Amino acid sequence: MKGKFTSIILYYLMSLGLSSVSAQNVQKRLDSLFFILSTGKSFNGNVLVAEQNKILYKKSVGYANIAKATPNNDSTTFQIGSLSKTFTALAILQLWEKKKIPLDAPYQKYVRDFPYSDITIYQLLSHTTGLPDKEQLFFPLIDAHPDEQFDNNDILSAIKAANIPLAFQPGTEWRYNNIGYALLALLVEKLTAQKFADYLQTYIFQPANMKDTFLLSQDRTKDSRQATGYLIRAHYMGDLESIADSKKVRRWSYNMRGFNGPTNIISTSSDLLNFDQALYDGKLVKPQTLQKAFEPTRLKGKMVSNEGEFGRSSYGLGWELPSDTTIGRLVMHTGREPGFFTFFIRDLTHKRTIIVMDNTEGREFGKACKETFNIVSGTNFFPIHKQKSSLFLSYAKTLYEKGSDQAITFFNLHRFDTANYFMDERELNELGLELLNDSCYKEALDALKLCTILYPDSWNTYDSYGKALYKSGQIREAISMYQKSISMNPQNEPGKEMLSMIKREYPNITAGL
Repeated sequence: MKGKFTSIILYYLMSLGLSSVSAQNVQKRLDSLFFILSTGKSFNGNVLVAEQNKILYKKSVGYANIAKATPNNDSTTFQIGSLSKTFTALAILQLWEKKKIPLDAPYQKYVRDFPYSDITIYQLLSHTTGLPDKEQLFFPLIDAHPDEQFDNNDILSAIKAANIPLAFQPGTEWRYNNIGYALLALLVEKLTAQKFADYLQTYIFQPANMKDTFLLSQDRTKDSRQATGYLIRAHYMGDLESIADSKKVRRWSYNMRGFNGPTNIISTSSDLLNFDQALYDGKLVKPQTLQKAFEPTRLKGKMVSNEGEFGRSSYGLGWELPSDTTIGRLVMHTGREPGFFTFFIRDLTHKRTIIVMDNTEGREFGKACKETFNIVSGTNFFPIHKQKSSLFLSYAKTLYEKGSDQAITFFNLHRFDTANYFMDERELNELGLELLNDSCYKEALDALKLCTILYPDSWNTYDSYGKALYKSGQIREAISMYQKSISMNPQNEPGKEMLSMIKREYPNITAGL
């Protein structure tokens, strides 16, 4: 009973905006956290913490542009990824509040060319449509036209041309969908006769005093304060490359860069705090309208529930809603765009806001967000578990630096140490292909060969090993591996194309050992 009484007292103090740890101690602990993360090169960006609209902590770490040694600072602008969906949903709710649209209306009522008559505006907002996502629709088009760029105006024609059946009856299941939010941006333009970027500036960014926030467009891409996005080029080396130079993400960072609605908003941590305050002040929508955005989506009477990196949550209209309310009512959204991570959480009970932004896809970004929340709230709301190391990453680094024998020895010594290491087929496959792309042929063959041995039931391992054999000049063996991959997966079209090309190039060589 005494423990329960103590918990009640602690919760009461927290509800007053107080904490069991002093503000000075909070700052000291946060400084220590971000010093460790920055020196370990596992976080690069900005963090801002506020309570009752007062900034408790603000920190800039690392570089906005590594090549120019330009440091991140208060005015650095970041791509906020899927946090953009919160703004798109808000635009729709503004139009609903003005009685321009009912949320239960079919989307087709306003956009006649849309082929799915049963899908409603509410279902687009709540990710319950069953629509194909942008990768399904546009990857085939990109493969056919690798230099073409696509935007919202291409979506309806792509949907009709692909003619893909819905994954489920609208309103019966939940599945996160980016195309749905691009369609909502198109709807805003249809209803207002304004470009989506202009609408956001007029009705959201300006009223919220978000002076440094804009929707990515050709005329703003060279903004001098905009952070360059980076990702790891080759994991076995740990080196970074800008997203503009990365072939890995070109389809997202170049070909599909024009999709507004699900992403593409550029902002600062200070502007996001202004947005937070504008929501509290009712400058953008009425409080009751905002509450509608915070209502969990229900399917067949049951609340949508998903497990993610930040725990179990439901989804409202443009907001993730953490299920655990023991320390207060939380609403949030995360964002990921090639080269960028964003975390935006609002503790409505204590009027506390945490904003974290990173422009290098920091490997401990999630830990930075969780520990920041825990320190500020004086709780262990987000449990921090001991992180296991990647056995394959350590293997690949040893392979590159010390050779085959030492690498396989290291692997054999630790392969059953599941308390400290984890193994993932896709990671080993990617590491092998990274070595191959860097012309480390012997090392790539070793890594991809190991992948076929460890995962003999995966058609993809033989496909990748076949590629390494071909690049190494072992043509007969490459043909055998491609044939095995295709026999396991007859839908492996790239493998079929590669096999045909090899046979045309070497007509006198046949498979067989």
